[in-house]
Amino acid sequence: MSRPLVVMREEKKAPGMEEIRGEVREIVELLDRYLDYYVPRQYGFSKHTIMGPVGKLLSVLESGKLYDKDALVGYVVNVHRNTARSDYVPPEALRVLEEAVEKLIALRAKLPSRVWIKALREIDYAVYKARFAKAAERAAAKKAGEGGGEE
Repeated sequence: MSRPLVVMREEKKAPGMEEIRGEVREIVELLDRYLDYYVPRQYGFSKHTIMGPVGKLLSVLESGKLYDKDALVGYVVNVHRNTARSDYVPPEALRVLEEAVEKLIALRAKLPSRVWIKALREIDYAVYKARFAKAAERAAAKKAGEGGGEE
């Protein structure tokens, strides 16, 4: 017995990575700015330490466990408070985080899951690169300051 032929057609073309580069860049900048307000209990150069609560946000978005803006922001604030040196989250940090989450949710709504996962990976590593560069600058400045005035 033969099986019927199944033909799948896309009704509208979903945006690819090239079409969403600007939105990805905006999200990366917002998440990087949010992390300016996050001071971990212990500094380090691991991706986990550098990304802080943003790494957890991107993981939960990839898994699809949470979809609601308030739930996502609440999750990140909880991670922030439990892993930061101080459990205080400034209102400006919250505003930046909410804006980033809104943009992430809007981006997810217009992308097929395959492209969504690629976009999340790009966001993840772009934020990591930005944060690593800042951490390296701080470490170099600290090392230069320890020179004791030698020239």
